[in-house]
Amino acid sequence: MNENNSSGFPLQKNCSVLFEFPSGIVAFEKAAGTLSHPNIGKSEKQSSPRSFLNAPFDHDGEFYYLEDGSKIFLVHRLDSPTSGVLLATTNLDASKALKNAFKHREVRKTYYAIVRCRSNPRLGTWKDSLIERKNAGKLRVVRGKGSLAITDASLTRKPGGLYGLSMLKLIPKTGRTHQLRVQSAIRDLPIIGDRSYGDFSLNRKIARASKVDRLCLHAANIECEVIMEGKPIKIHAESPLPRSFGKLLS
Repeated sequence: MNENNSSGFPLQKNCSVLFEFPSGIVAFEKAAGTLSHPNIGKSEKQSSPRSFLNAPFDHDGEFYYLEDGSKIFLVHRLDSPTSGVLLATTNLDASKALKNAFKHREVRKTYYAIVRCRSNPRLGTWKDSLIERKNAGKLRVVRGKGSLAITDASLTRKPGGLYGLSMLKLIPKTGRTHQLRVQSAIRDLPIIGDRSYGDFSLNRKIARASKVDRLCLHAANIECEVIMEGKPIKIHAESPLPRSFGKLLS
């Protein structure tokens, strides 16, 4: 448990509560390397030391259950290596309202990624059909006749600093598995630290030189509006960029 946590939630180290909204909606900050929830197959009587909450998880109900009998409903997910804003709720009604907003693409999410930017990067609106495959037991996402992935991409930091890296602002319009990582790699803009779709040689060089060894993808902002008990509730939560991003760009 995070010793600096005063929220009452059993948070893992480096995770925190960003904001608690009305009607039981909570914005958490998930650290890179922690899971949104334990992997399927983990006993529900045990918690996972890799999950952002140190509590058992019910995969059918999609909630953590705490020692006092309360539940924390997860409404969306971040890949384990991705850091940033993660929304959850303390009651089922709020969970349903938020999941409905995600389903109808009413939630605006903003990510930032550190990349090695080639000349004349292809930015703007990215559209790709993606399919999921299993390779040696590991999930891989590739271009194919699958679900459409749409992302708005812009350059917020031109190549510079000691390592000649850039920063992208990525606003996904869809929520496909590994979407941002795959779409960046397709356009020869692999995200630094990506161990599935990245430039592995460059990753090793950057990690050795900078001591930054993580996926440089951060969910920095999330906003939407939901109706609870007949009243609109505006959700807006921000997570500052990790210090490691500034280190790589300086």
